[in-house]
Amino acid sequence: MSFHIPPNPHATFSSSIDQPIVDPTLAQVITFDTTIAANGITLVSGSRITLPQPGNYSFAISAVASAVGAANAKQVSIWFRKNGLDVTNSNTYLTVNKDPTIIAVVLDLPCSTAGDYYQLWWSGETTGVKLDAVAAIPGTLPATFPPAQPASPSIILTIGQIG
Repeated sequence: MSFHIPPNPHATFSSSIDQPIVDPTLAQVITFDTTIAANGITLVSGSRITLPQPGNYSFAISAVASAVGAANAKQVSIWFRKNGLDVTNSNTYLTVNKDPTIIAVVLDLPCSTAGDYYQLWWSGETTGVKLDAVAAIPGTLPATFPPAQPASPSIILTIGQIG
């Protein structure tokens, strides 16, 4: 007798475009344009991560932010909203400058009802702040620095049900 245990719902989404702050006085939603893998978790309208069943989910974020042309470091914030409402204690504050800064966040968040959705939101101190997608670097002959490299999305989000 054998048993098949289906995999827990999981997904990885990314964005291949820059996402600049349009207005520093307003929060703006982070969007995704690529589904790298998905099983049960869906991306709706480019920003809503919809969960298929109740449980606890782990969300891992990797993003690249920069403050284009800034002489001084600028503050940014990134947080979650669940079903349109800010998630308590989900905000991450950091400062960025003209050089790319990596944002890494891991949170465990509950889903109480099938169909709950989460979104990532962010704000920045100035319109020069952006989530920064970096194009692939082609190789050259003879070989020079930097060597050929794949593109870097402005943000990658990985979600998996953990309980």
